[in-house]
Amino acid sequence: MKFRFYQHILCFASLYFIVPFFSTLQAQIQTDTIRINTPSLEKIFLDNNLLILAEELNIAQAEAHILQAKVWPNPNFSISDIQLYINSTNTETPPLFGNFWRNRTFSAQIQQLIQTAGKRKKQIQLEKQNKEAAKSSFIDMLRSLKAEFRQSCAELLFSQRLLADIKIQQEEIFNLLKANQSQFLQGNISQTELYRLKSLVITIQSEANLLAEQISSTQSQLKTLLGSPPTVYLLLTDSISEKHLKQTLPSLQQMVEIALQQNGALQFIRNTKEVNESRLAIERANRIPDINLGLGYDRNGSVELNFLGASASFDIPLFNRNRGNIKSAMLEVKKTDLLVQNKEHEISNNVIKNWNDLNKAIMLYQSIDIDYLSKLNTLSTAVIRNYRQRNLSLVEFIDYFNSFKDSRRNYYDAIKNITLKKEELNYLAGTDY
Repeated sequence: MKFRFYQHILCFASLYFIVPFFSTLQAQIQTDTIRINTPSLEKIFLDNNLLILAEELNIAQAEAHILQAKVWPNPNFSISDIQLYINSTNTETPPLFGNFWRNRTFSAQIQQLIQTAGKRKKQIQLEKQNKEAAKSSFIDMLRSLKAEFRQSCAELLFSQRLLADIKIQQEEIFNLLKANQSQFLQGNISQTELYRLKSLVITIQSEANLLAEQISSTQSQLKTLLGSPPTVYLLLTDSISEKHLKQTLPSLQQMVEIALQQNGALQFIRNTKEVNESRLAIERANRIPDINLGLGYDRNGSVELNFLGASASFDIPLFNRNRGNIKSAMLEVKKTDLLVQNKEHEISNNVIKNWNDLNKAIMLYQSIDIDYLSKLNTLSTAVIRNYRQRNLSLVEFIDYFNSFKDSRRNYYDAIKNITLKKEELNYLAGTDY
């Protein structure tokens, strides 16, 4: 009698710990859940991502620098030699007007800097190259963030679908556990069999918890990319389509050639090389000194009244011929040329690796029996029914159950991996297959 009492306590304790778990899973979808498909979410991402908006401002800044480079230096105007008092040696000088400034003198100068060797034109070209570099940087960031966004959406979509399937399995196993607990109290099954079933429940709970943590992490990444409030829960409504799995990719050689033409990071380094070449041209032009042209007016401090004269000044390139800056700029061009070559090798190797990985992932998916997967729910129900009717042993039931569960996970992983690898290849090649 005392043993039977402890059996009752054990059963109720098991239910006490398991039921709240299902309540927790039901509470995961918050009241501010947003049900949305990936294309609509991507539009929000492109409109609201703060990094994209900030990077876009760099292009506007580069345009402003072009406008600034086009303007001429301002002329310089100065007044000097203003006579503060009159002494006995002062010469007679008529006033400027009326009786103002009689017997007094002053001088004035206006100067204009004239840039030689096409420096202004070269500076404009430099700023235009900086703008192209800013565009390349923006395109590279946009493609990188878009790939990250799409990969995160794929992670979230398949994790949410897998968690939904696991919850169905949990409910089936939980109902089976309740029935077996009643059978155990009636002495129809052994305690060992009951504990094996409870162990299966705990295993599924652990898998669900781990999957929920992964979903939470992916949610956090996506909400950062979207600039959305932290209380939002994203529930993707996309159907799991297999159309994109049947798209024909370009050949490996074509993909490498496309990547070498369109990769954003490579284009940015190439633009950087052009920027450095423009800077080298400016440093070479700086060997030739600029000229200051001016006009000077002297009221009465020269050999005549109201003297007007011209002036010109420039540095004599005797000691400084800008050789150090020219050499530094030349080395910078050589350095970026090496970086371009290194980036080309890096991109080619990465494209080859990802292209091969993608095709292997597609081959793995094609090896999966889709007809078998479509019948998993029916098979799972049949296995549970046969176990209840004692047509299957517990060991056979658990083996079938785990096999069905792993088959679902492998199916989702196969499609997800194709999506992840395709987005990585799209980023490398600058494409959108």
